[in-house]
Amino acid sequence: MTPPSLTPKTSSEDAVGEPDMHHSEPASRKFDRDWLRQLLRKHAHQHPHMPQDLLDKALVVAPMVDASDLPYRLLARRYNASLCFTPMIHARMFLEKPGYRGKFWKHTGMPPQDRPLIAQFCGNDKDVLLKAMKLVEGHVDGVDINCGCPQQIAKRGGYGAFLLEEDNGDLIVDIVRHLAEHMNVPVSVKVRILPSGLQDSLVLYKRLVDAGAAMLTIHGRTRLQNKVFTGAANWDHIREVVRLLGDRVPILSNGGISNMDDVRRCLEYTGADGVMSSEAILEYPPLFSETNALFTDYKRTGPGRLQIAKDYLELCEQYPPHEGGQGSGMKCIRAHLHRFLHADLQGHSHVRDAVVQAFSMEAAWGVANMIQTLHDNNEHDISKEQLSWYVRHQIDAERHCGGPQDFDDEKKCSTEDEEDDNCCIRDMFGPVCADENDGDY
Repeated sequence: MTPPSLTPKTSSEDAVGEPDMHHSEPASRKFDRDWLRQLLRKHAHQHPHMPQDLLDKALVVAPMVDASDLPYRLLARRYNASLCFTPMIHARMFLEKPGYRGKFWKHTGMPPQDRPLIAQFCGNDKDVLLKAMKLVEGHVDGVDINCGCPQQIAKRGGYGAFLLEEDNGDLIVDIVRHLAEHMNVPVSVKVRILPSGLQDSLVLYKRLVDAGAAMLTIHGRTRLQNKVFTGAANWDHIREVVRLLGDRVPILSNGGISNMDDVRRCLEYTGADGVMSSEAILEYPPLFSETNALFTDYKRTGPGRLQIAKDYLELCEQYPPHEGGQGSGMKCIRAHLHRFLHADLQGHSHVRDAVVQAFSMEAAWGVANMIQTLHDNNEHDISKEQLSWYVRHQIDAERHCGGPQDFDDEKKCSTEDEEDDNCCIRDMFGPVCADENDGDY
């Protein structure tokens, strides 16, 4: 049954006014071009402090393994995140492994305040993807196919950004057509720019929309741009996608968002229907509020990083791992503390060690108390706080494990790359990859 917030269409969309880029006919569309705006309006009451000029724009938390977990999403929603994605879910494992399923999905369904919500899946078997997506269909506002992950685990598994290049795009187009035909919620695709260039990308994106994709999220980088070689997101490419396909489906822009100034610049320049943030909002969930921006003279006027960490821990206690949806339990919590409190860990090895060894909620709260003492002793000024973990690659691009003050004695460094899908993380907090089993609950 079609969710009441969405308007079904009975007629097919006309092709955009561009040269014929593929011989196939567009599929009949289930959802109106305006479905995303309607969804945002339906839930606008959850964001009383949303700037008026952004009411119809999606401010999106990206899909990130062991990062966009339920407690984290609820925290970000307090600060104007108007749409959240689940972490990337491996479709076959979600079907076959109950323990893995519990990482991503609360056994009784997600709480009502965790909406709007899009569940993102990865895989290359259309029937497996459909079965997995059907398990959550009644509890989400859309489903998404991960075609953005650039890492080797995705290459081995035949998903992520590599799926875009299989069989000249025929495989992913067939998957989208199959899912769009059988799903009763919008099917979207998160993509990167193809290594072969913008024109090939535009041809493929049009094929995806013709096949029934109801929304595209465009990461303005290729799969070759990651880690310290990330580079700036190409908003020019995203603007071209909007120009070609924006009158048919909503387009989200992903990449290069660190504060509300960036949000507005990106929306104005690209014409996108919303922006998606990953790394910057991971470090500071109130990113979609008026703080650390020109309006505040670049001062932090929102809550300090320590308060954010405490609020997150409270949500973790409210939604504990055994109930589902919290990722890999304490591994996930340790990773979040590392990002929230990155600036406080530099030069304080005892605090750093406490984060690494936080195997219980009591120990996690102990970290917060240690930093509270540091702040009290140093007369810490929240207004001077700036992003730290987010800019670690910019500090010293020649080092693959972060800036010069990062943890030299770590044997493994994070394999997350800036603004990507964070589809596999192996670092000091433990392995938390899509092909892992149940995690440390």
